[in-house]
Amino acid sequence: MKPQPQGDGVAKKSRAAKAARREMLKVLYVLLALASTPFLYYIFFDLPPKFSLQINSAEGLDAAAQPLSTIVNMTLHASNRRAPGRCYRHGEAVVRYAGFTVAAGRTRVFCVGARDALDVPVVAWADGVTLPNEVHDRMAAEQRAGSVELEVDVKLFHRESEMPTWMWCKVTTQGAEPSDVTPCRVFATQNWASDIAPRWMQ
Repeated sequence: MKPQPQGDGVAKKSRAAKAARREMLKVLYVLLALASTPFLYYIFFDLPPKFSLQINSAEGLDAAAQPLSTIVNMTLHASNRRAPGRCYRHGEAVVRYAGFTVAAGRTRVFCVGARDALDVPVVAWADGVTLPNEVHDRMAAEQRAGSVELEVDVKLFHRESEMPTWMWCKVTTQGAEPSDVTPCRVFATQNWASDIAPRWMQ
């Protein structure tokens, strides 16, 4: 029996080593996929609802003299396109103009079901608001002209979690008419995933 060339033995060992590495990589890929499945579900499928805001009426922003008494009636639109449903103990809303608080209020307890939508009324108000004169004069002039740009910060407290969902909404009043519905930017753990998720997932 002729001895096999030494090169064939080296080639066989090399092929065996490569096959072993491929098998090990397959096992590692499977383990990684299993470990990441809950994380991927959390960030892509368990996203918070989409929120938008509409101002129905705003009173007291055009008052000629200070201090001001203000009332801002709003509707918070919640759209939950996934399961499960979401429930919130309550929420807090702060209305600002040019960085100054002009009204504040709270939402009621509410739940938005799986793949459902809900309108939540919010009333923010304040007495004794005093602004810098130039800020007050500008806001009053804009309101009398029919359009004031307001920022609304909303913080919602989950029924089952201590971590709130906070959102920022920029809305422009339209005189006596309801404002346009403006999407809110949600600042939560999953916010970045909500921004990059494909449209069919939202």
